[in-house]
Amino acid sequence: MAQIIDNHVHLIPGTPEKTYEPPIYRWRQTYSWAYGRPNKPPYERDPMDLYPRQEERVADPDGSATVAALDRAGVDAAVLIHADFGPSHGGGEGMTMNEMHQSFSNLQAKYPGRLYAFAGPDVRRPGSLELVEKAFRDWDTKGLKIFPEVGYFVNDPILHPFYQKCMEYEKPIAICTNFESPFARGRYNDPIYITDVVADFPDLEVIIFHCGNPFEHWFDVCVAMAHTALNTYLEFDAWIHPGRWPEEEMVQRLARARDAVGAHRITFGTDGQFAPTSWGERRAQDYEEHVGWWKELPKNAKKYGVQFSQEEVDLMMGLNLARLLRLVDMPEYTKKRKYGWSILMPRPNPTP
Repeated sequence: MAQIIDNHVHLIPGTPEKTYEPPIYRWRQTYSWAYGRPNKPPYERDPMDLYPRQEERVADPDGSATVAALDRAGVDAAVLIHADFGPSHGGGEGMTMNEMHQSFSNLQAKYPGRLYAFAGPDVRRPGSLELVEKAFRDWDTKGLKIFPEVGYFVNDPILHPFYQKCMEYEKPIAICTNFESPFARGRYNDPIYITDVVADFPDLEVIIFHCGNPFEHWFDVCVAMAHTALNTYLEFDAWIHPGRWPEEEMVQRLARARDAVGAHRITFGTDGQFAPTSWGERRAQDYEEHVGWWKELPKNAKKYGVQFSQEEVDLMMGLNLARLLRLVDMPEYTKKRKYGWSILMPRPNPTP
């Protein structure tokens, strides 16, 4: 099997002295832990019992738990994805925007060929565009994650300079399209707004994270868009998860996307996160099973009358992403020409 690269791994680099998550976000996490499923009345857990150590329990500042999980599952490398909740949750985190991104750069340097950093500041932060350029130019950051659920649409003109910067440095963007209420403003993640992005910037390399999970109609939009937007890639994570979905449904869904866009524009991801304490053995085992299912896809698919070749699995599990990140040279997939334009539709006239 060719190199396996997980397109979507979260790593919390915070420490008790320099937290990564803002206090309101940490409180919402512990509130869900105490009162969410599978808990039911009478409620006996107190979120305050966990809150003081919430980030410590899910953090992996030295990357050791993340790399150990990759080793256990037989995954060669992973892309580290930011989740910048600071501005949307009142701020108060200890790490500055620069420190957040420097931490991923340091981990990429510490584990060469194992961990790859994406940038991902809330684009409304002052200086965020300059930081993204610095990350591309000086820190070898591999791409940019766009996080609309914190309160903006991906077709907002505020993002145009970021898209242009990605094209200038030949970096892909990854856009979230899942639904995570109440931690997010779900309407902003509707993939229909990405149609504006791929129309305005047809040469931009776009990875659609989550493929609209868990909504069937959002999945339909993602597949239909990628069918004709030829620089767009579909990243599967939660749609392909043993134990959450019937196996035949997973096979048929992936085959449908493959038939619409080609195996050469699908990437493997898990949206995984690892830590040495609360998410130790349980999360690592779940990850191993998730990765293992993909590895066995040709055999799994045959049970339902669907054919996947080993070549297709190799493309989806690593080679496509390696190509996007400029880690391998695959000249047969190089487009000799580009569209060559951006933003053809006139912007609305300002109000007199």
